[in-house]
Amino acid sequence: MAKPLLPRIAPLRFHLETCGPFRGPEYAGALFRGGFGKFFRDLVCVTRMPICGGCALLHSCPYSIVFETPVIPGEFTVLRKYPHAPHPFVMVPPLDGVDVVPPGHVLRLDVTLIGRGIDYLPHFILVIEAMGASGRFGGKFRVKKIVSALDAGIVVYDAEGRRIFEPPPEWRVATGGLPVRRIGLEFLTPLRIRTQGRYNPSPDFAALAQALLRRIHLLSAIYGGGEGDSSWTFPLLRQADAAVTERASFRLFTWDRMSGRQGRKVQMDGVLGSLAAEGDLTDLAPYFRMGEWVNIGSGTSMGMGRYTLTTD
Repeated sequence: MAKPLLPRIAPLRFHLETCGPFRGPEYAGALFRGGFGKFFRDLVCVTRMPICGGCALLHSCPYSIVFETPVIPGEFTVLRKYPHAPHPFVMVPPLDGVDVVPPGHVLRLDVTLIGRGIDYLPHFILVIEAMGASGRFGGKFRVKKIVSALDAGIVVYDAEGRRIFEPPPEWRVATGGLPVRRIGLEFLTPLRIRTQGRYNPSPDFAALAQALLRRIHLLSAIYGGGEGDSSWTFPLLRQADAAVTERASFRLFTWDRMSGRQGRKVQMDGVLGSLAAEGDLTDLAPYFRMGEWVNIGSGTSMGMGRYTLTTD
């Protein structure tokens, strides 16, 4: 079976210490992504144009590359039907589940850098520090340290010395291993996917596999140096269709966010829950392991579609 050229991915965990009471909504994905986008633009924009469209620096500006991620005509034919490329990062907000966090509490912000997004780690640090110092997005906090989400013992950045110790460790595809006959998924953040063009509130395993492989295909073509040919997904999709969804339990999670681009509130309803499937899943398992870090569905830059995986 042909395999795609997977992009480099570096899963990181930002430890954020609150400097006063921190208040956030039930799901803070839009809060952190919105603050990150605003301070990123303030940090690097040299033209001060009100919008990025039409800017001569659109294809070289760090903010544009990371946050707007334009579709460059003729470069990524795989994106001819998409207005924007997938962002080279995933940002999962703290999932503490409380309305008010006291001072001195450590929040966990998980950030997966993808492809060339890894090169912009210093920008992520400066922007998130500026966001925390402002106190305008939930409250004041400071970046205490950054560790690898793959190995919490590896400190990538320490605020005391204000330096990056080493390049962030990258996730690698595991080779070999025992056959996988069962996969279990537990969604930690709202999942929002479309099946045949429609929002799917009760996806089965085949629908999840299709959404995941579509996302990995796009990331591979754009950030992994791959091609637009998606034929590598066909045998995997057949395996997913043959698998049996033995358990699926989802509940609606209602929330919205303010869109700066559209100037209005946008509904971002998704589902939370779990699913288990059985079948010949050995070939699919590595991609679901990658999906633990790159998420599934829409809103991934806000942390949507994050899950934990179990295999038997």
